[in-house]
Amino acid sequence: MNFRIIIYSTILIVCSACQHATKKPSSLKTNSAEVTKLAVISINDVYRINGIDNGDTGGLARVRELRKKIEEKYQHVLFLHAGDFLHPSFISKQDDGRAMITSLNMMDGALGEFDDNMVVTWGNHEFDKGRMEHVPLMNELLSQAEFNWLDSNITWKKDALEAENNLKQLLFPVGDKTVGLFSFTTDIVHPDYIESFTDYETTAKAYVPQLRAAGADFVIALTHHWLQDDRALMNLPAKYRPDIIFGGHEHYAQIEQVNNNWILKADADAASAVVAEITLDSSTTSVTPQIISLDHSFPKDTATAQLTQVLEDENDVAYCRQLNQTDDCLERKLGHTKVKLMAEETEIRRFETNLGNALADLSLQAFAQCDADIALLNSGSIRLNQNLPAHSDITVKHLEEMFPYSSDLRLIEFDRQLLPQIINHSISSWTANGHWLQIAGMAYIHDPETTTASHIHLKNERCGDEPTKTTIRAVVPYYLISDHTDHDGYSMINESMQVSCDANGAEVKRLLTEYLNQQATGLAVTRDFRICNTSRDQCD
Repeated sequence: MNFRIIIYSTILIVCSACQHATKKPSSLKTNSAEVTKLAVISINDVYRINGIDNGDTGGLARVRELRKKIEEKYQHVLFLHAGDFLHPSFISKQDDGRAMITSLNMMDGALGEFDDNMVVTWGNHEFDKGRMEHVPLMNELLSQAEFNWLDSNITWKKDALEAENNLKQLLFPVGDKTVGLFSFTTDIVHPDYIESFTDYETTAKAYVPQLRAAGADFVIALTHHWLQDDRALMNLPAKYRPDIIFGGHEHYAQIEQVNNNWILKADADAASAVVAEITLDSSTTSVTPQIISLDHSFPKDTATAQLTQVLEDENDVAYCRQLNQTDDCLERKLGHTKVKLMAEETEIRRFETNLGNALADLSLQAFAQCDADIALLNSGSIRLNQNLPAHSDITVKHLEEMFPYSSDLRLIEFDRQLLPQIINHSISSWTANGHWLQIAGMAYIHDPETTTASHIHLKNERCGDEPTKTTIRAVVPYYLISDHTDHDGYSMINESMQVSCDANGAEVKRLLTEYLNQQATGLAVTRDFRICNTSRDQCD
């Protein structure tokens, strides 16, 4: 995999102070030298309106500030969101995505005005509210959105979503040139109100020629699916191939070229943003891409910061009042950590971490009376996306943000031969994907260079010896076996494997809360190399 960070001083001045621009790009001063230049800003997988690390990283106020800076430099600016924003988060658990829509409406600096230059596509988490009973809610959110939605590969059920704002394709003028856009959304979640999803190849074969026939000089694909599918899209015959892909889904900044065309993705929660300068003229087209870090050193737009803080504060107070608790109930201390707890997604979705070990160990211990052998927790269910510093408090809000979904556990039993299949799926597409497993009761060696898992054995077995058990009892989140989910790709396990146990239904959040209450001196959890990674560990 070709991960590269490219820094070009010509594309963006990120350190200098700038005037606050409130007008839309169409109202900015014309610079004739740049009439064939387009700047594209893209973010993806943004769940927290105020960012992470107590607001020191990411957040939509920094995204708005970035857009202002870009709009001061370029006459033509497109702002893209590659999906996953309505859910899941602590705030969306309370308001069903309304605060996110309001915050995104502010990305042009003005509420109440439609933003013609902002385009989003649907991510799989847009469909967390996926039953027909949720259609009125989805229509409400669509009606509140002041930006364009692309749904190129989605066929909606008749009389379901009112999709007036949804577009199959979009043409965007850039001086005397035209840029075309189409989208692709993964089908890993299939809500009741969608008839079907078209696959990426069929979608590209339909829209790329259509857009070019309509006059597009440059075609953008806005996608929400795995990187390997983006690569496959860029490996289609040239006449069906977009000129660039702005994508999402993995939560991990990526910048890669396939057939001389860029695939670009940013970090989740706007910890970074993609910026690409696209130069269009009659003879050549060039693209200058960049990943911009939106950390504590990057300024926030004041108006957007005020808005998102008000929305978050109102949500927190409403949550506490629903429970008949004081308005600051989310700040209540549950425990303390002596060590840095690793929960940031590029870590917990790719490596063994001390927090992952603690959660998996607690899950396994809860099912000890039912002879559980191992615990397997998909890291996508652990959604804090920030590390907690050593010697810091762990609050109610930390746990609410960590587990926005139900975290109930079930005991299953399966043939030992399935275990390598499970672990091989865990290490597949190793780009901070949510199906990566945090484990307990077993160990293995992961070689990311060869994409292999070896020396897979249970904790009470000696590595290399003949396995002592032909069947395995595993504690797993119900999501991984439910008849109503895609199992996070673990198609080899299902509900029929469930074993009766009094502990079935135990919640990881409750287990952690109880454990914190028992640790008077604070957590001191560690890694023990149960997943030995050959790229950073000494693996024997």
